[in-house]
Amino acid sequence: SSGINAEYGDCFFVMIYRSLTLLFALTALVAAKDVSIVVIEQLNAGRKGAPYDGKVLVKDMADDAVLLEVMMEAQHTLDFSFDYTSHKSWGAFITTINGITAESSQKEYWQILGGPKRRPTQFGASSYIPTDGEEILFRLVTWDREPGEDPTEEYS
Repeated sequence: SSGINAEYGDCFFVMIYRSLTLLFALTALVAAKDVSIVVIEQLNAGRKGAPYDGKVLVKDMADDAVLLEVMMEAQHTLDFSFDYTSHKSWGAFITTINGITAESSQKEYWQILGGPKRRPTQFGASSYIPTDGEEILFRLVTWDREPGEDPTEEYS
């Protein structure tokens, strides 16, 4: 009887070991992404290209990480900081980046631009999912006027 229990005990530990090995192998296969955040602090600058007032690269984020999670990770560097207010229906509203506060009384906000053509995102920081290698631009703008044309953008 004790031989049978020892045999089952050994088998149990082998099963646990194999399960953990498989779990670690699968964890290594989970896709990770790198995302850059760039910032233009000049109000209504209109441009989408350099020079930037801030730039940070966040590496090895989970493939399904939303922009807000990327931003939280970016705060671990000395090159990026932000603050936001949270609305239960609309999610996070970015209020401050690198110490610069968008003054709502002046109709200012931090515009989020992303994607291959760096267009305003259709989602906010708590819903937008950046892709691997994407560069996200935050620029300070007012909502009562559109920023001027971007002289750094090439049109085809």
